[in-house]
Amino acid sequence: MLDESMKILIVDDDAGHLSLIERYAESMGLQYISAENGEEAVKLLTAGDFSVVVTDLVMPKMDGMGLLKHIKENYATIDVIVMTGFSSQYSYIDVIKAGAADFIAKPFKRDEFVAKLDRVFRERDLLKELREAKEKAESGSNAKTNFLCTIGHELRTPMNGIMGFAGLLAGADLPPEPKKYVGIVEKSAERLMKLLNQILDFSAIEAGKTDRKPCHFQLKPILDNLLTTATTRSQEKKLSLNLDVDEQVSEELLFGDKVALEQILYNITDNAIKFTDSGSIEIKVRKVRELSDGRSEFQFSVKDTGCGLEVDKHDHIFEPFTQAEDYMTRRHEGVGLGLATCAKFVSMLDGKIWVESRVDKGSTFYFTVAMGSA
Repeated sequence: MLDESMKILIVDDDAGHLSLIERYAESMGLQYISAENGEEAVKLLTAGDFSVVVTDLVMPKMDGMGLLKHIKENYATIDVIVMTGFSSQYSYIDVIKAGAADFIAKPFKRDEFVAKLDRVFRERDLLKELREAKEKAESGSNAKTNFLCTIGHELRTPMNGIMGFAGLLAGADLPPEPKKYVGIVEKSAERLMKLLNQILDFSAIEAGKTDRKPCHFQLKPILDNLLTTATTRSQEKKLSLNLDVDEQVSEELLFGDKVALEQILYNITDNAIKFTDSGSIEIKVRKVRELSDGRSEFQFSVKDTGCGLEVDKHDHIFEPFTQAEDYMTRRHEGVGLGLATCAKFVSMLDGKIWVESRVDKGSTFYFTVAMGSA
């Protein structure tokens, strides 16, 4: 059904044919304005609010192709239907490639004209609905992200209190059984705080609320802290933990988002330890190349001897709330935000992230980042 609220611009230098199209438009109850050539149509476009332009192809001063080009460059939301009786210069393919919504050959009957407009209007309505649906989805996503930010911060405060008092109790002189219970509380609180931090990191990136600023730093302290943090967990599982980095790279003074880089390395290393029951974890750092903007590209990799991944899961594991294992059978804790957060951080650092893995053969996670030098 035609939308009578939409206004069309009719352009034709043939007075008789122009009058015929006007009668067609009137019989359909459409609003219209007419122009006798392309130059006149351009002036009307600046003052009017048109949805569709129906234009002849062969005209003096500015032909239909010139008008079509002008519209596509300046009025992207206007649809154009080109009509012509004969043109040795342009073909149907030419006008469609130039951006016309449709082509109609003279002479044509009212029913054909109505059908062409009807299709264009239906497509416009569909695009409008899609835009509104997209805006609604984005609004819902923003509301969800803001909720996660708020609830995460609200939960962190009491969790700090629980962890603090659990730590005090763990150090107190308690009988064996209560001491065991306190240890369980302490570990559970640490696990919950870790999940809260992941939610806060991810939701902050989604909401565009990361306010960190780049700074000067060296890789060596970051890698030393990473080893200190990871060693405890790797020793619990009797895994060997190895670091392979050039000394020059380790000591080089860099400029970039230190906190984001630390979070990426921590999340990927923690993930490797989580999914590895025996064997080793190897962390490797290399400077890949100098970039044209004066920065350097660094490649990091974390290799494990864990359970590995099926090929069809290589890309999906970087999506939020996704784990490689089936939800009902997975054996490892987590909500599937660690690698998704890494992917967001890597993108912020102008890098890329990927994995090479085989089932029961382990995985190697790679990522690159661009950082400046002092």
